[in-house]
Amino acid sequence: MRRVFPILPRAFSGALLASSLALAGCSAVGPDDPNRATAKTDNIGSKLLLGTANPTPLQTPVDDTIKRDCPPIEILDGAAAHRVFDGSGSTDPFALRYQASIADTARECSNLGVEAGIRVGVQGRVILGPKGAPGVYRVPLRIAVVDETSKPVYSQLHLIDVTVPAGATQADFTRIDEGISVPIPASRFRGWRILVGYDAQASAPAATRRRR
Repeated sequence: MRRVFPILPRAFSGALLASSLALAGCSAVGPDDPNRATAKTDNIGSKLLLGTANPTPLQTPVDDTIKRDCPPIEILDGAAAHRVFDGSGSTDPFALRYQASIADTARECSNLGVEAGIRVGVQGRVILGPKGAPGVYRVPLRIAVVDETSKPVYSQLHLIDVTVPAGATQADFTRIDEGISVPIPASRFRGWRILVGYDAQASAPAATRRRR
């Protein structure tokens, strides 16, 4: 387990302070798509909580109340999608190369004694736009934990390369952050939140090995 006490990037922290957070819950998935590559039973909850993603086991909990007190997950307002256009500064829908969205989230907390271990899972999707083509696309997903004063106690940027295969127009991805450990506060996490969202300003240039 690693503990990080970061300063959130300006765009991420600015959105946190300037707007209210939209509670995402754990079931933001839209209507079923018959062509969806991921089966319904293979969702992020089963991967995270049932261990089908083979996560590193957390230490045996001292008690189970920490599971009940586990902070809720919220998608930061304005950070639920990430769009990349063909051309600097363009926002023309016909110039869209790809868009990433967040489809589902899950979290699990375990009591490690004086610290809590937290696993956070995010399932997302990359959809090609009019200027997109099958290939590899990079999405900048940030996972953070803030206390009751909105002070960050953990923040990690995940640069995820997502492959859209030949003949397809979209692809799903899953990221599980299992390296979070934070001190257990006297408030038992009352008012704490787990934040997820796309952090465009912190992203590296997209990897775009296009396939024709």
